[in-house]
Amino acid sequence: MNLPKRVTLCEVVTRDGFQTAPEIYPVEEKVRIIEEVVDAGCQSVEVGAFSTYETMYKMKDTDQVFEKLHKKEGVEYRGLVYFPDDVRRAAACGCQKIKLNVSASMEHNKAGAGCSPLEAMKTFAESGRVARDNHMGFAGSISLPFASQWEGIIPFDFIKEIVKVFQDAGATQVSLSDSAGLGTPKMVYERTMALRDAFPDMEWMLHMHNTRGMGLANVVAAMEAGITRIDTSLAGLGGCPYIKGATGNISTEDVLFMLDSMGIETGMDFEKIMDAGAKIVKLVKGEGIDSYQQRIRTLSAK
Repeated sequence: MNLPKRVTLCEVVTRDGFQTAPEIYPVEEKVRIIEEVVDAGCQSVEVGAFSTYETMYKMKDTDQVFEKLHKKEGVEYRGLVYFPDDVRRAAACGCQKIKLNVSASMEHNKAGAGCSPLEAMKTFAESGRVARDNHMGFAGSISLPFASQWEGIIPFDFIKEIVKVFQDAGATQVSLSDSAGLGTPKMVYERTMALRDAFPDMEWMLHMHNTRGMGLANVVAAMEAGITRIDTSLAGLGGCPYIKGATGNISTEDVLFMLDSMGIETGMDFEKIMDAGAKIVKLVKGEGIDSYQQRIRTLSAK
């Protein structure tokens, strides 16, 4: 197998996890969780989202989380954005990097951002300018880059069109974000390889949901295709409020166990991550979690 020697995991539980969690958790709790995973060796965290769109109301305190964080040198702390005003908010509270999201699905983007993908893409250049003016890192993110419950298989040419607009706006990375969990290893591998051929200067990231149990297999396929930056969430907490039946992100614990077992370096301490994940399980009272490693620990303790 043609696998990387090292992979960077980005922890997204305080964004994607808490976006659909049963309650709104205090700023101090979010700060504690982020600092705990950083102490465990995590070098990238998606702190929260700056969207003011009505369905993202649980992210309204992201500014305060950024302001209260004790940031560690060498760690990437990023925020999810949709529009230029979101980038300005991110800059104002000290966010170092934005991930600008658009969905390749018309219905999904309307539900999440209130407009069509093409309308959203017209704002990318301004978002890029704001990021550059504030010396912020800039990554793009494409939700449903493989398939959608509304449109079926997303045309590959449209994915390339989105990436081109991101590139022109100044993005140096693009995340393939399978919020619906409809990707398969074959599709993930083939699309990633084709995108690498079409955009050789772009760095690629992967954001998978485990709705249909394809998460870990898709991670392996992505690594085979050269992706070394992967989003994960403690205890597998997460979901999408706009997709019926969507479940959580791939579990940080499960991915880390797999990578450790395969001899792929992450710089992260498995036992510390397990302890952090167990606190998440307790915090959400077991609701919405999906982690085999946490399940095994619970069963072993009985």
